[in-house]
Amino acid sequence: MKEFLKKDLTLKIFSILFAIFLWFAINPVQTEHYTVPLNVINEESLKSQGLVLNSKNFNKYVVVDVRDKGDVLDNIKDTDFEVTLDLSKVKSVNDKVIALEPPVYLGRERINPKNIELKQKTITLDLARIEENPFIVQVETLGKLPAGYEIISKTAQPDTVSIQDIDTVIASVGSVKAFVDVTGLDRNLEIRKECKVYDKKGVEMPGLGKKLNVDIKIEIGKRVPVIPITQGVPAENYLEGEYSVKPDSILVTGDPDIMDKVNEVKTVPINIEKADKTLNTQVLLQIPNGLKLVSSTREVSVEVKIIPLDVKTYKFEPRDMTLEGTINDNTLAYEIIEPVSVTLKGKKEDMANVTVNSLLAKIDVSGLKDGEHRIPLQVTLPPNITQSGETKVLVKITKVPAEENQNLQQDTR
Repeated sequence: MKEFLKKDLTLKIFSILFAIFLWFAINPVQTEHYTVPLNVINEESLKSQGLVLNSKNFNKYVVVDVRDKGDVLDNIKDTDFEVTLDLSKVKSVNDKVIALEPPVYLGRERINPKNIELKQKTITLDLARIEENPFIVQVETLGKLPAGYEIISKTAQPDTVSIQDIDTVIASVGSVKAFVDVTGLDRNLEIRKECKVYDKKGVEMPGLGKKLNVDIKIEIGKRVPVIPITQGVPAENYLEGEYSVKPDSILVTGDPDIMDKVNEVKTVPINIEKADKTLNTQVLLQIPNGLKLVSSTREVSVEVKIIPLDVKTYKFEPRDMTLEGTINDNTLAYEIIEPVSVTLKGKKEDMANVTVNSLLAKIDVSGLKDGEHRIPLQVTLPPNITQSGETKVLVKITKVPAEENQNLQQDTR
């Protein structure tokens, strides 16, 4: 009996071991790989650190290895695991390698956590620091203003705009500009414009200019010459010459309709009565109502040249003078008794080439009878030359006796 029981126990143990071996042969322990999507959390925490993901080109999936029996592994899916990348672990731009959280199994199978292994335990991030810098807005104008018009000022409100982006982008910004077309503009302009952002090489950075709007104000003026006005006459033998003005033009602004009609600005009259030397004076401008001066005073410096005239006396012999209006029937004889002197005056350069031979001197004897007559000498003068006083010529007219007249008529046949 004892021997029988002993044999039966041995048989049972052997059966159990065989059954276990058979079970493992049929349902062996093995390792399965699962591709699990990466769960990224707390990305907003980067902003609180002044950071941003410069690139999201890191692995979006990780591999989880599970070692267990085949029938258990068959019931596990990729979505039964959660692997988390917690970006709150990033504290500075230098924290580029971040450890992943251990895999969490969400399925129904009972798996020993020790049998779950994450193959890739870290993620390498491409981080950048977020910066915000102010940039001055440069107002640029395009096109051409009407003749005489100028831009007095061009301003932007606000005059600076802030740009926020990663540090490398901010470091590459060269300028911020707002463009306004001023073609034909003859009055002040206020307009809202979107800015354009350019890098340091002058290449536009389109993404940065969006929503950067400023109010542009352009002030327009018109430049016109200053014209001195004089009153009175210089002293005898003096002449009003050229003038010079400093400044010789001024910039005005104001009512656009008035500006359009104004092509010069005059001074108040400058008195040159009996002046015998050049005048230098400060004189007020006559600014039309509705306009105002830009960046200058109402006074200008004016120099009016007072030029001494060159006075010369020319002697005309009888042969230098021509009689006009004579009777041609030989009944009267005409004789210029004596030479006369004529005084002329003018600028030195105008008088330089004046001679008796260059002047035409005439005596009009129309309607005069016999006798001696003092007749005004008519001298045709060059431009800018004047005659001082009146010169009279003594002309003797005599009747020709009838016999002598007949002889003269016969001689002319």
